[in-house]
Amino acid sequence: MSPPVSLTSEALLPILQSAYLAYLAAQDRADIHAVEAHLSPSCSQIARQNPAWNLSSRAEIMQALTRSGAFTARTTERVRGTVDMRALTPEERATLPEGETLRAESEGWEGMRVVLEDAELTGRRVVVNYYWRWEGGRWVQCLHDLLWVGPRVEGEEDVGEVVFGRKGGGVE
Repeated sequence: MSPPVSLTSEALLPILQSAYLAYLAAQDRADIHAVEAHLSPSCSQIARQNPAWNLSSRAEIMQALTRSGAFTARTTERVRGTVDMRALTPEERATLPEGETLRAESEGWEGMRVVLEDAELTGRRVVVNYYWRWEGGRWVQCLHDLLWVGPRVEGEEDVGEVVFGRKGGGVE
């Protein structure tokens, strides 16, 4: 079954943004089953900075999230900083690791750059290229290409726009 939107359509970016927001909201609710539903069973994670963080399946990603405390009941409201989301540039798409490029083309992957800044704006930043594919009648995440976790690089600018700032499960 093919996706309801042409892969080159301008309508695709808001669909992926909405899917990502639902994924974050599920994390904010500590809803392990809802988070898992956003990931393909074969979803993997590549961590460019630290290969020890590489994960090869949804099950491994869910285990890592569980170990990190992502699904622990919270006694205080979770506070998120800003989230910048935009379509990948052709140059960014070309940085897929060897072997993933052919798979991405054959499976019709679509990517989005996500930049997360901490709520206190202390400079902590996470940069990820997320990839989705149409599977089971919906868009699911199939690869997390984790590019950077750490401080904001001096003089670095985002190409996209800040889509929203979040506190708890809501949008500011």
